[in-house]
Amino acid sequence: MKKYFTGILVTLIMIIGILGITNPGFRQPYQLLDNQEGKLIHNYFIFSVYVHYEGYIQNEKGNYGLYRRYIGIASDFFEISPLHVKDEQ
Repeated sequence: MKKYFTGILVTLIMIIGILGITNPGFRQPYQLLDNQEGKLIHNYFIFSVYVHYEGYIQNEKGNYGLYRRYIGIASDFFEISPLHVKDEQ
């Protein structure tokens, strides 16, 4: 059992190290999706979270700013749930 535990632990450490090295937040902190401006809001060791302003949405409750959020992991970006911020003006 001990030899399996050591192998699994070494593999896990290697995977975390590779994801940390390929984290796009360390190489290009202000570049997002083909040179569009993005804002880095969270930079963890194995992934980064970016925000990109998309525009306004109008509905019956008021105006909301739409921000697309992306997670950068292993030198690639994946879209996660968008963020809606109420405009107070």
